[in-house]
This record gives sequence, structure tokens and C-alpha cells, in this order.
Amino acid sequence: MKVALQFFTVRNELKKDPEGTMRAVADLGYRYWETCSFNPDSEYNYGLDMPLGKAQSLLKELGVTIVGCHLMQQDLVPENRDALLRNLDYQAGIGCESPGLAAIFVPTLDDVKRCCDDMNVCAELCRERGMKFHFHNHWHEFAELEPGHYMLDYIMEWTDPSLVDMEIDTFWAARGGMDPVQTLYRYQDRLCMIHQKDISEKARNKKDFFYGRDRSQMVGDMGEWMQAIRGYEEDFAEVGTGIMDLQAIINAGVEIGAKYITLEQDYTTYPELESAKISLDHFKTYSGLDWT
Repeated sequence: MKVALQFFTVRNELKKDPEGTMRAVADLGYRYWETCSFNPDSEYNYGLDMPLGKAQSLLKELGVTIVGCHLMQQDLVPENRDALLRNLDYQAGIGCESPGLAAIFVPTLDDVKRCCDDMNVCAELCRERGMKFHFHNHWHEFAELEPGHYMLDYIMEWTDPSLVDMEIDTFWAARGGMDPVQTLYRYQDRLCMIHQKDISEKARNKKDFFYGRDRSQMVGDMGEWMQAIRGYEEDFAEVGTGIMDLQAIINAGVEIGAKYITLEQDYTTYPELESAKISLDHFKTYSGLDWT
């Protein structure tokens, strides 16, 4: 597996200075990028915040590959189809390998099914442009809606396996009460990428981020989700500085054949670029990663 960076890690720096931050990220040694829409006021809020030609030139200059991008739930609904098409055309133009849905927040299984239908449509549009769609989890997709059957299992069942891959975030799997390595193997037939950060020592004795929520409950909206984690930002740690068994995760990813292990640091107590460097330095201490 190669090491990549999800732009959410440096989102505040990107808002202040998009191109300068991208150059700094490349200088750190991250040459595989997964982008996100960090500037909603921009005409080119497709992850690089610049016209396609300029983006292509910058990526070529820096020797960077765009391994993925994150879309939001509202991007996939039918009434936003024209904007989605522009986004996907841009992603294809910068060589993005795998656009994906960052998260869904829905109150019922019927809503999950509707989101899966939207994902299948988007995934077909990606296929037409030479890309492969994926879904990225947080913790609430491990709501146990039936014994041993999670919300994420329904998502896998209701999305086309030939069109929709899985990007497992091991931190969020753990915070959902799952074993990260076992989770990778559970979804290995769909696994394309791994999202990685670490769990701080302060969070060692916390079972999960449900905070008393019954395992049969789902999260209905993003506001509810954000409220649940407010005040727990220090539970996030840089790669290699916490309590997760990173080598076991890497070993599983390599065995399964995941292409990338991607840093996504949701929260940090460090300046964002310093945080990204700390994680990259620790990534280099593990065996099994491909640095070519």
C-alpha cells in the first residue's frame, strides 16, 4: 500500500492558501492525495480550488496523483445532478481514481436505501468516466440493526459491488465498537482504501462514540453527529502516537490488496501541517508500505 493524504487533514490551511498549502503537502512527501471540497465560495470547489488546466499543470509539476475525492450526501441527490456532473468531469480531468461519498446521515433504513440508489447512479457516472466510486464510513454505520447485521452491511447489500468499493476508516470502526482488523477482513471483497489516524491514550477506556446510544439507533443528521463528538476532539491522535495496532492494520491491508492507506486527521492539537508531518514520519517506521 502507498500512503496518501485526505485534504480534510489540512482543511483550514487550504482555505487560507490553497496552492501554497498543496505545495507544502507535496514538500512533506505526500504525493498521493484524496481531496475534499474545502471552499464552498469558489467556482472551482472540486478539491483543488482552481480551474482544470491550472490544476493539471500543478499536479504534473508536483508529481502528484489524485487517488480519490470526497463528495457529500447532498451532492448525489437527483436535483443536484448538473453540479455532480461538473464535479465528476473535473475529477476525471485531474486523473482522480475514486470519488467517494464521505458519509450519510439518515434516520431510517428507507433513507439508507434511497442513498444507496443515489450512490449506484453516481457510481455508474464514475464508471463512464473511467473512475470507481466508493463509500467511506464513520461510527454510526456500525449501528447493529439486527443481531450481527450493521447499517454498513445494508449499504454493501444495496450498492452494486461492481460499481461501489469501500474505504474503511479504522478509527471510526473502532469508535463504533468494532475491531479494526476484523472489520477490514469483513469487507475485504470491496476494500479499496484505508483511512487512518490514531486513538489517543485519553480514549483508551471509552467503548465507542455512541455515548449511551443504543446500537440499534442510527444518526439522523450531521448536526446530531457533530454534537455527539463535541468536546472529544482530543480523542484523535496522530498516526503512531496512540493506542491502535497500526502494524496489524497495515498487514491486513497489504494482504487484502488495498491500494492506499490514507491519513485523515479529523482533529488535532497541532498546527495542521505539523500534524501531517508527525503522521508521515511515523508511517515510515512501519513495514509493508510502498514508498515508490
